[in-house]
Amino acid sequence: MDVSTVALNLTFLLTLGIGFLIFLAHILIFTTVLMLAGAAHLAALTFTALWNRLRMAEVTSHRSKPGRDRETLRAKAFPNLDH
Repeated sequence: MDVSTVALNLTFLLTLGIGFLIFLAHILIFTTVLMLAGAAHLAALTFTALWNRLRMAEVTSHRSKPGRDRETLRAKAFPNLDH
């Protein structure tokens, strides 16, 4: 075997190996980004659901127990309808 043939084969095989490692790194990075995006989406949905649940509890508590200043008064537009 010629020395130049061995050198060319080693260069070619190292180039293929480095290319394969870069390919695996890209798959790993892409998978990590997708996992982070999914986790962020799940967190956003969870916080939105909790926020809506707290808001609904706040709204229903105000509706079921009106304060003295929020009591509903009879409208005085038609005062003669008390038959």
